[in-house]
Amino acid sequence: MSANTQEQSLHIATLLMRPLIRLLVREGVGLAELVELSKRVYIEQAAAQLEDEGRRITDAALSTLTGVHRKDVKRIGAEAPLAQTERRRKSLLDAVMSLWSGDARFIDERGAPRALERRSTTREAGSETFEDLIEEVTKGVPPKALLDAWLQQGAVALDDAGRVRWAQPERAAGEELQSLTRSARIAADRMQAAWEKQAGGEAGHFLFSVRGEGLLDDDVERLHALVRRWGRRFSDRLNREVTLAQARGRRTGGAQRYSFGLQSYAEPVRPEAWQLDETASPRQAVAAQN
Repeated sequence: MSANTQEQSLHIATLLMRPLIRLLVREGVGLAELVELSKRVYIEQAAAQLEDEGRRITDAALSTLTGVHRKDVKRIGAEAPLAQTERRRKSLLDAVMSLWSGDARFIDERGAPRALERRSTTREAGSETFEDLIEEVTKGVPPKALLDAWLQQGAVALDDAGRVRWAQPERAAGEELQSLTRSARIAADRMQAAWEKQAGGEAGHFLFSVRGEGLLDDDVERLHALVRRWGRRFSDRLNREVTLAQARGRRTGGAQRYSFGLQSYAEPVRPEAWQLDETASPRQAVAAQN
């Protein structure tokens, strides 16, 4: 690898690490813990590269590729695989919201989560309720107890008719980091897809992004509104299709993992931080990549 590509690689790492380090600082995770984790990830990925290249995976080879001391390579190699430390149980709220937004019994004609009657005893014939939703996911927690807690936290709300509607699930206790975990997994999947596409893989990954610089505040608000309207409709429809696909996969032994992510993000930048070539076309100035 040339000095130039190393510099570009470090620049990519800087972009990805800034929000990550901000989270770690906020949550009190010190440098020592991150350094130890970095060693483990370096070794994991170096082993994967050696395997892809058909080379022997030895402590010496791993140390040479990563710069991790051989004694650390040996120690880490004797510990539990990193993949085991990544396993996290899906939260109850996450499972509920996934079903609520994707199962035909709980969505409206637009494919969005519909407002649900609270109890089965008050429902109209054939209309699933919030109680049915919870009992579909778990039999061990009283639906009323969950409803009371989530109402207090703002994860769900009641409409004028007293039905339960989706509000801000990320506000539920313990869900803030769950939400960030989902976002991190989507970001990691996008990076992996970009890597495989660059390496010439034909795995069918689809990547698209749009960027702009020097925008006015009003235009940014308009763009956010477009994404909220169009992106929500598409995401609801896609989530419904994924839910149906998961049901088919469970019946027939499916083994593929799928992800899709959407964000609309803006931040102020210094004027000197961006420069558009006056000769560039609009297509070049606002980059649609990959």
